[in-house]
Amino acid sequence: MPSEILILLITAAAGIVGSIALMICNAVLGRRSAEQAQEEDYEPEETPLEADASDDSEGETVREIKFTPLDDEQADAPAQEADGEPVTVAQLRLVRPEDGAECNSATVGSLCVSIGNAQDIGQRDQQQDAFAITPLEEERVVEKFGVMAVVCDGMGGMENGAEAAQMGAVQFMRAYLDAKEVDNHALVDAVYAANSAVYQAFQGKSGMMAGTTLVAASVLPDGLRFVSVGDSHIYLHRKGKLYQLNRDHNYFTELMDKVNAGEMTLEEAQHHPERAHLTSFVGIEKLEKVDYNIQPVALRPGDRILLCSDGLFKTLSVREIVDVMERSEPNRAQDALLEAVKAKSRRKQDNVTIVLLYCDGR
Repeated sequence: MPSEILILLITAAAGIVGSIALMICNAVLGRRSAEQAQEEDYEPEETPLEADASDDSEGETVREIKFTPLDDEQADAPAQEADGEPVTVAQLRLVRPEDGAECNSATVGSLCVSIGNAQDIGQRDQQQDAFAITPLEEERVVEKFGVMAVVCDGMGGMENGAEAAQMGAVQFMRAYLDAKEVDNHALVDAVYAANSAVYQAFQGKSGMMAGTTLVAASVLPDGLRFVSVGDSHIYLHRKGKLYQLNRDHNYFTELMDKVNAGEMTLEEAQHHPERAHLTSFVGIEKLEKVDYNIQPVALRPGDRILLCSDGLFKTLSVREIVDVMERSEPNRAQDALLEAVKAKSRRKQDNVTIVLLYCDGR
């Protein structure tokens, strides 16, 4: 073979190898870029998921929730027990960011219950979280309604998110404190009252949609009752473990049902562009998904009930939340959690709202 032809063949082969190497390098870099787009600084807005026109099934308007331990050990999972029925009317307290963290206490059954709260605007232009608590110094209110807290996270993908959160918290508490008796229906009815108020104030009146998540919990002599709409969280912290009590109303939850059914992979669900879209929220025309516990959760001294917006649990992992709560000073876990969030220094840190109900022995 002439040397000129041999040289040409060697050159061509080297070019092919170089092209393949370049393609592999570009593919790796492209994958890394895609992964970086999913890093913690990327947070899709909470926007409503448009209903599938082909799905005209009515379904149930409420669903019983099972406890979901966030670890593999379920030996000490909270038990649901039914007992008595306390309860009925009073004022409410809407807590604003400028009020700062505070802690009060009241006696509920065999427990001494304290409330701690902390809130921060994060790196956002507006505080779109709101929360309200019952006035603990009012003994008659506590005797009838227990210790109640509600957290609302206005939907940033819509206008009037802050206003919707404020209205949702206020209207929920008003309806709850107007209940003739406190049971699971009282919380659900209060959610529907808040939903109607927000919907009528915005979309029903001006045509502009506004919405908010809502989680609420009430410590009563017979245990804990809670209600949830959207993707804010309610946790029970007990003996070093964290249990999420509510189910997220977002499309990712539905995608996970498909993963469990073998219809798609976990990776596909985790990277789905609509995974953060809410499937239920306060301010929707027809509220169908409202989660609550059928029987009150029996509480023990040392239990902690954590209500929070996603600015907390999308920044700190479950283990980090538990570690901070375990190390914090008595009744100051809310401040320690907020400081842990700030320490992350996330470029697009969302609003953070933390309300803790401390249940201790009398």
